[in-house]
Amino acid sequence: MNSLFTRRNAVLLWFAGVLWFVALLVYPISLGLTRAAEAGLAGGLAAGLLALWWRYRWLRWSLLAVYVLVAGFLAMPGREEYDRPALRQEIVKALQRYEGVRFDMGGEGFLGIDCSGLVRRGTIDGTFVYGIRTMNPLLVRKAVVIWRHDTSAREMGTGAGGAARRIREEKSITSLNPALLHPGDFAITSDGVHALAYLGDNLWLEADPSAGKVIRVNARSTKNPWFQHKVSIMRWRFTDAPFRAGKK
Repeated sequence: MNSLFTRRNAVLLWFAGVLWFVALLVYPISLGLTRAAEAGLAGGLAAGLLALWWRYRWLRWSLLAVYVLVAGFLAMPGREEYDRPALRQEIVKALQRYEGVRFDMGGEGFLGIDCSGLVRRGTIDGTFVYGIRTMNPLLVRKAVVIWRHDTSAREMGTGAGGAARRIREEKSITSLNPALLHPGDFAITSDGVHALAYLGDNLWLEADPSAGKVIRVNARSTKNPWFQHKVSIMRWRFTDAPFRAGKK
């Protein structure tokens, strides 16, 4: 029995956990179960790494220092004052990385993605990157919260659990004045079955089931039927201008 608990076996088990964690990250379908497994594996791998190197004092204290710094950073309150336009542009850049990815119902990754997964994934990626780059834990936490609470297109149209707000209702995207939009806004069709992300300059990005992939569409010239639907125009609250008391 003791032969099972050798250091070599422990190292092999840890690397098996790493492979399983990577497999979950690249698996296109995002479910509550897969996200829980990712979070659990991340914690287990961090604890396992510390246990494997515990005998080496400098490595032990180095790892502990890293963990404390990461936990301390995430626990900090963060800044409500940040550059909203810069954040929106980071989200747009993240969205554009998914152009051409194949459509996959329930997907939320580079191996397959659906319409609501595209809007969510671009927002998560862009907000997380901007939060890390500007050292603002508030934005990192917002990205994690959106990642944890999966929402369908229909649920996103009702505010995504309070993370977004409805800007306006429109009879179609083609009739919409683009001056009313911010890059990073998104549209949900009135029947709640499709989501589209706004890139700016009348350009939209959508995971289109008919095209079988993520496509960029110019609302000025398209005959795409999704652009003729009645839609709700939505905006993530943390990308909007902060409220100022006494100002309208």
